[in-house]
Amino acid sequence: MADASRDDRNSRDLVLPAFEMDCRDWLVVSPAEAGLPEDVAGAPLLAVLSTVVIGADLEEATGALTVGMLDDDEDLEIREVAPGASAFELVEEFFTPGTRRYVMPAPGDHRLALLAEFVVGVGRDELDRRVDQLMQSFRWQLSA
Repeated sequence: MADASRDDRNSRDLVLPAFEMDCRDWLVVSPAEAGLPEDVAGAPLLAVLSTVVIGADLEEATGALTVGMLDDDEDLEIREVAPGASAFELVEEFFTPGTRRYVMPAPGDHRLALLAEFVVGVGRDELDRRVDQLMQSFRWQLSA
């Protein structure tokens, strides 16, 4: 029989703090609602985001939020999305045109991070603006 007090203690060792984003221009759904699996390449999929701009053409951007662990020895090429922001855009030499990737390291000494990956398309200024605005609004909320 398992020691319940040990299980309780272990379950409280690491708590994922809540986070918030300004999603006024975005539809946010669970992976099941989007018809996607619960994980992507072993990383838990938290949410799927989608936004649409209706103009001369219909333009859509989609994104996915996953959870991952940062490697201590990995040196990521990143840029701040805004001064003091919690999200950083991954700047990679080999990236797929029309995609944008962001990392949001958890506060404190945890190696945990959220990864956001968006498929925007090329030359879609309003969609790029919405992705930038969304990532600038990201904030970790520390649990009490």
